[in-house]
Amino acid sequence: MPKLGLEMDTGTVVEWFVSEGDDVSEGSVIAEIESAKTTAEVEAREDGVLRRVLLAEGEETEPGGPMAVVADADADVDAVLAEAGEDSPEAKAESSEPAATDSPAGGQAAATQTDVRASPRAKRRAEELGVDLATVEGTGPQGAVTESDVEAAATDAESDAAGADSGADAVRASPRAKRRADELDVTLSTVEGTGPQSAVTEGDVEAAAEAAEHAAEAAESAESGASAEATAESSAAAATEPETPAGRVFAAPSARRLARELGVDVASVSGSGPGGRITEADVRAATGGGPDAQASEPEAERAGAGESGAGDAEGEPPGTRTEDRPLSGMRRTIAQRLGASDRTAVHVTEHRTADAEELLAAAAATDEALAPDVSVTDVLLVALSATLDAHPEFNATFEDDVHHLRESHDVCVAVDVEDGLIAPVVRGVDSLSLADLAEKRARVTQRALSGDYTMDDLSGGTFTVSNLGVLGVESFDPVINPPQVAILGVNAIRSAVVPAGDGEVAVRDRISFSLSFDHRVVDGADAARFLGTFVDHVEDPWPLVIAAGGR
Repeated sequence: MPKLGLEMDTGTVVEWFVSEGDDVSEGSVIAEIESAKTTAEVEAREDGVLRRVLLAEGEETEPGGPMAVVADADADVDAVLAEAGEDSPEAKAESSEPAATDSPAGGQAAATQTDVRASPRAKRRAEELGVDLATVEGTGPQGAVTESDVEAAATDAESDAAGADSGADAVRASPRAKRRADELDVTLSTVEGTGPQSAVTEGDVEAAAEAAEHAAEAAESAESGASAEATAESSAAAATEPETPAGRVFAAPSARRLARELGVDVASVSGSGPGGRITEADVRAATGGGPDAQASEPEAERAGAGESGAGDAEGEPPGTRTEDRPLSGMRRTIAQRLGASDRTAVHVTEHRTADAEELLAAAAATDEALAPDVSVTDVLLVALSATLDAHPEFNATFEDDVHHLRESHDVCVAVDVEDGLIAPVVRGVDSLSLADLAEKRARVTQRALSGDYTMDDLSGGTFTVSNLGVLGVESFDPVINPPQVAILGVNAIRSAVVPAGDGEVAVRDRISFSLSFDHRVVDGADAARFLGTFVDHVEDPWPLVIAAGGR
C-alpha cells in the first residue's frame, strides 16, 4: 500500500483491474485505492504474474501493508505469503488432509471450506462470528469473500433463518440475492445458481433480470416485423456476453467509481482530459446528461448540486425516507478531521462587513482586460494575500505546540464535490500575477470538480477560504482546516441602505466575512486587526489589482 501523503493512516482497495494468474508489466495499473480525500492508481513495480491478492476490494491496510504478491510464474512465494499471514496452497492442502481422513462428512466439509476463496481478514472474521464461508457470497476479486461480506452474512443470519422456517429457503440463495430478487421481482426458483454449492448469488439474480428484460425487448421487436429467432439470439448474446474492455482505459479513479455507480462502461466513454483521460464529466455526459454536465456549471450551481444530484441520477423520488447511508471513505475522513479540529482547536469566529462596490468594479474591469476569466474570488485572493503579508501569524500551521509561520501564501479554496468538501491548494498566491492567479485557481477548481486531483493538490495549505456566499449564505462559522490557524468565510453580496452624507441615504452592495481562528495561537484583537486590514483592501482593491496585473 503506497503512502499518498503525510496524513495518510490507511488505504482501501476500491478495485482490482487484474485477476490472480494474470501477467502484469512494470508500470501497468493493477488497482485503484482510496485514502483520505483522494483516490489513486497503483502500478506494478516489476514484470511478472499476479500470484495472490492479499487485500480484497473494500478492505484496508496501513501504508506499507501487503496488497498482493507479484512474482515469476514459477517463483516460490511461500515465505512472502507466510509473512503476510496467508497460507500457501500446499499448506492449505496439508491442513485439510487430517479432516479428510476422519470421516466422509468431515472431509467434504474441509474440502468445501478450503475451496472458498477468502481474504485473511475475512477468514479471521468468519471464525470470530461463527460464519461458514461456504455460505457467503464473495464480492472481491474472482468472487473472493471479504471481511465486509462475512459481517453482512452474520447480520442477515437471523432473518435468513426466519425465512427458512417459513419455507423461503427452498432455493439455496445468499441473503443479498434474496433481497435483490425482491427488488427486481425475480422468482429465485427460476434462477440458476453459480455460487458455492450452486447457491444463487446477487449477480445471478441481476443476470436473470437482465435476460428477462432482453427477452421482452426481443418479443417487442418481433411484433414490429423483426425475425423472432434472430432477435432471441441477439438477446441471449446481450444477456450473457461478458464485458471485456479492449485494452487499457485511461480514466480518473473517481470517474471509474462514478461509472460503476451509474452503470456506464468506461471503455465506451470518450475522454476529454489530458491525453484522452476520462473524467467524471465525461461519464455523466455518457449517461445522456449532455457534455460536461454539472462540471461545466458555475461554481455556485455545482456546489448546490451535490446531494440532490446523486438522488436524481439514481431516479430517487423527492421527499424524506428511512434509509441508512454508511459514510464513504472521503466522508469518514471529513468527519474525523473536522471532528478533531472542533475538539482540539479553540474556535472563535469574528464577523465584519465591507462595501462591495469597488470590489465588483475591479473584478469586472480586470475580467474585461485580461485573457483568462477573472472573478470576484480572484480579487479577494489578491486582497487576502496582501493581508497575510501584514499579519503573517495567520499564514501558518500549529503542530506539536509549535506555531509554524510560512513564507509562501499557499491558499486552500474549498470546493464542494460529489463525495464531500475538499480544499485544493492554490500555491504561491503572493507571487502570481492576477491573470496567472485566475488561470491557476480555475485549473485547480476544475481538477477538483472532475475528480482528477491528487493528494499533492490537497496538501501543504497555509490558509483556507470557503465561499458560501454563492449559495446565498449571509453568515456562518467555518471550521478550521487542521493544522492551519485560520479560515476565512466569504458570505453573500447583498444590497443595503447606507448613509450617504448630508442626511441622505443610498443603496449599495455590501459583503460580509467570517474569520474563524485558533485562540490557542492568536487572540481576538489580532483577528480584529486582520479583518480591518482585509476590509480596507476589499473596499479599495485598485492598488493591489494594478500591482498584481503588472507582475
